[in-house]
Amino acid sequence: MRCLILLISFMFSSQLMAEEVTISLDRSWGLLIGDSVTASVMLPVNVSDIDEDSLPQLGKRHGPWLQLQQITANGRQLELHYQLINVPAETRELDTPTYTLTTVGGESLTIPSARFSAGSFLNKTDDSPTERALRGDRQLAPADYSRLQKQVTYAAAVALFSALIWFVWHIGLRPGKRLPFARAVFSIHRLRWFGHKDVDAATRVIHHAFNESAATVVTYSQLQQLWDACPWLVDLQPEITAFYQQSASHYFSQHSQQKLAFDSLLNLARACRAREKMA
Repeated sequence: MRCLILLISFMFSSQLMAEEVTISLDRSWGLLIGDSVTASVMLPVNVSDIDEDSLPQLGKRHGPWLQLQQITANGRQLELHYQLINVPAETRELDTPTYTLTTVGGESLTIPSARFSAGSFLNKTDDSPTERALRGDRQLAPADYSRLQKQVTYAAAVALFSALIWFVWHIGLRPGKRLPFARAVFSIHRLRWFGHKDVDAATRVIHHAFNESAATVVTYSQLQQLWDACPWLVDLQPEITAFYQQSASHYFSQHSQQKLAFDSLLNLARACRAREKMA
């Protein structure tokens, strides 16, 4: 049974390929540049059985003379609507392009070419028969990028506006709503950005951060209040104790000691900020 089906399919395919694909033109003479010509193709199968991907592309030049404008179908008839877009130097016979179509079943059908004559618009002169004002080929219309340019402009404006909002939020508004050591790190960075590495100002900023975190004024003799209120700072106890000891010696002793380095204060604020994030 299977062999019989294969034999019938082979015979049908052979009969299909044996049928001739014919083509005819609605007008084959007197054509000038810009004129339209329609090629009617009679297929051995219904047009619906043709693979659409094998049909020639629309809006594209096929050969040096014709551009395919439209394809219409009716049963087994396929109509190709061309426009003559080039001009020969002299009136001559031209051929339509050939195509190879594929059916849904995988068979190939070749559309032959049809011959037509096209005239010339070139001026002939007896004095200079070789010097002719050649006409240029059809000029492509410039692409309209105005819509795309507007979209790019709008996208760039939105991106710039978003970046501005983020910058204002990050630099101006957001720090005011941060945790104490987040504001401390920001304030110390701001001193460095503006070239004012004021150690006294940075020290006061860190003191304010400790006081706000502990909800009380923390002194060197009452550091236990800081550990009780902020247990997440206990692992920094040596650094914080040294900071308070140095601060007390500098501000409250008769002979002030050497100030802490600005970078060491920034590192202490960063370390406290890292613990503050995890609290």
